[in-house]
Amino acid sequence: MCGIIGITKTKKTNNLIGSQIYEALTRLEYRGYDSVGMAVISKDGIELAKDKGSINEVGEKLNFSEYEGSTAIGHSRWATHGAVEKRNAHPHKSNDGKVVVVHNGIIENFMQLKKELQSKGVIFESDTDTEIIPNLIEMYLKQGMSMVKAIISLIDKIEGTYALVISSSEEPDKIYVIRKDNPLVIGITDDAMFCASDIPAFLPWTREVIILKDLEIAILEPGNLEIISAENEQLIVRKSHEVTWDAEAAQKGGYPHFMIKEIHEQEKVLKVQLKTQNENIELAANMIQKANKVILVAAGSAYYASLNAYYNFINLANKVVIPCVAAEWSSIENIVDENAIIISVSQSGETLDTIKAIKSAKTKGAKIISVVNVVGSTLTQISDLNLYIHSGPEIGVAATKTFSSQSLMIWRIGYELAKINGSLTDTELKNFEKNLKDIPNIISEIIKGNEAKIRDISNYMYDQKSAFYLGRDISLITAYEGALKIKEIAYIHAEGYPAGESKHGPIALIEDGFPVVFTIPKDYTRDKMMGSVQEMAARGAVTIGVIEEGDDEMIEVLDHYIEIPKGYSRFVSSIAYNIPLQLLAYYTSVKRGLNPDRPRNLAKSVTVE
Repeated sequence: MCGIIGITKTKKTNNLIGSQIYEALTRLEYRGYDSVGMAVISKDGIELAKDKGSINEVGEKLNFSEYEGSTAIGHSRWATHGAVEKRNAHPHKSNDGKVVVVHNGIIENFMQLKKELQSKGVIFESDTDTEIIPNLIEMYLKQGMSMVKAIISLIDKIEGTYALVISSSEEPDKIYVIRKDNPLVIGITDDAMFCASDIPAFLPWTREVIILKDLEIAILEPGNLEIISAENEQLIVRKSHEVTWDAEAAQKGGYPHFMIKEIHEQEKVLKVQLKTQNENIELAANMIQKANKVILVAAGSAYYASLNAYYNFINLANKVVIPCVAAEWSSIENIVDENAIIISVSQSGETLDTIKAIKSAKTKGAKIISVVNVVGSTLTQISDLNLYIHSGPEIGVAATKTFSSQSLMIWRIGYELAKINGSLTDTELKNFEKNLKDIPNIISEIIKGNEAKIRDISNYMYDQKSAFYLGRDISLITAYEGALKIKEIAYIHAEGYPAGESKHGPIALIEDGFPVVFTIPKDYTRDKMMGSVQEMAARGAVTIGVIEEGDDEMIEVLDHYIEIPKGYSRFVSSIAYNIPLQLLAYYTSVKRGLNPDRPRNLAKSVTVE
């Protein structure tokens, strides 16, 4: 949530700083926001330009690209405190106009601090929690503190989570950065320094990156970077690393939306993953094998991807597997001990609920295995073993390629567990291995063979108000994820449900024309799914099935069907059968005239509780 960018540079660079801030914020648009702003800092003062609305609308209206200067910070806000109004947009200045701040996160004790400052005569112009920060810093600076001392005093005072970017007209060539439980990355060049909430913001100008850790203060000057511990003020030396993907990877590449581009990228990114991590996957399987219990922690699509472990590890390793939505961690934390393995799954590695759960688990001695996309993210820093999915940047807010990549990683762990336990016959194990190797090409085949048909089905779906997505056993993952996608980007109320449970209440909603989407692999659940289809059809439902190729009996009873190549109904089924539902959600969203890349009220990385 919230996009942050800061730039300080020499005046020799060709680009106007306002133009760079504008471009950087545009690259962070996927994070979700409702207002936009920037500040240019100089010895003559701080110039603000901000308003509610889209980056394009605000940027054009306020002429962002025409601002000159050598130091600037920018922000795209996702509202938490205060309505979506210009006065609540970031950046925020101190009363004396000398300190300016952008902030991602939540200051939990801001009301108490606001009252204290108001009692001292401070006037607030916004309803945000953020505005206390520049005013506290102003107070500390007037007491004779340096900016570093003022920031340390600030973080001793505030409670909550934050990524803060701070600048002052008294030091116009410097940007100060600190984080706690919210991401901040540093970009380095010879004549400029960048800070941002995510790497794509500054990729056009540098690939050299340092990931800031919690309670570290970074001081940025053109051509110079210093990192200091806020806990003991000791200098921290850390090597940068080079980002292996470029700015083009974060662009649409000729597709109308990032989401459809990323659906089509799944063949490529899964091939990349299959070439990596073999030793770590074996290590993960051995850690899981020795554990008394395995606990899954994730949120959103990552949680549904984690459920692959629930369905697979029980059968392949005879393990107790407990799934937990990260926000509900408190309900199970008492059973966590040093004999537990926690598998955390996250695209960004910055989802706050997941981070807090993992930190809690570590205090109880549990070992952490993380399935994660972003190298150097907070989750990777606190885990015992990291399994990287290598999906590259996912700009669309709704997860597509990362869901498939996370699922593939868990299937790969399952394969290693099957080898350790001898839980599959030699023939089954060879088939499992073949399915893993072939799944990238199968995804491509599914897309090419079904995209036009799915676009036609979306002509029916787009004006529906509700839908059920039904599955059994591991296909329930596909039902959950398919329903989530169409909710997220097409705004159609949809529920993923166990097909056998649907007659215990939900079937009461079925009437003529009600859409029901079935996931029907040709496995032991197939005959029962036939009964579920007929139950719904008898009550007037329009039935849509994702089935195995050549299942003629199912074709006869379904109103619409999408075929998956034979041989993928047992292993990697939760990946293969999900692809058509990604496409159905995308084309339904587009048919409704919506922007699938930027669903309302949602953000890519949820960094508040």
